Amino acid sequence: MDGTEAWKRSLGIAGFVVALCIGGVSGAAIGNGVFEGFVRHIAQQINRDKVDFAVAESCTTWFYEQLRKSPGVRPDVKRLSSSLAENDPDSHPCASRYPGINEAREAFAYTQSTLSLSLTFYQLALVADRDDNERYDAGELRDMSASLNVALLQGDHPFQLLAKLTGKFDDVRETVEFTILTDSMQALYSKGYRFTQADQAALGRVTGES
Repeated sequence: MDGTEAWKRSLGIAGFVVALCIGGVSGAAIGNGVFEGFVRHIAQQINRDKVDFAVAESCTTWFYEQLRKSPGVRPDVKRLSSSLAENDPDSHPCASRYPGINEAREAFAYTQSTLSLSLTFYQLALVADRDDNERYDAGELRDMSASLNVALLQGDHPFQLLAKLTGKFDDVRETVEFTILTDSMQALYSKGYRFTQADQAALGRVTGES
């Protein structure tokens, strides 16, 4: 490549970057970046949720095993871990993580719910990519944001679009509002969106089932 061609290519790249910065919601490259960032954000949370769920599940099982080793101790004893720690020189991690079996059970139920919500939200993000090309076009962005009651403006930059969607995910997950998700999914389905085989494969990669 000679100097002139290199210069032209540099200008082309620069122009592409500028277009990303000043464009509205209609650019395919913008939609591509929003999709990629959105599913990555949710996938990262899913990985954290999987770890938290596994720990809570393991500790709940461990507490029950200790109860079986302690005749006469009821499962609803709040401070079981204190007495167990005294009998365990190594101080099991579960005993220091949770005050007792009740807290472990509560954590198990909560982490199960948050993991399920994150996975369902990931499914929603995939369904909103109607043609499975791993990018959101203007119509897909509009339909998904409307279903989630997220206000997207024509002048929004890519990072603003992404921030609004990830912020909505974080808010819904914090409150564990499944109704918002089911309503959003129903709204998309009413417009012809579907959970496709490609979506199933993508979800499987996140869950480790494929």
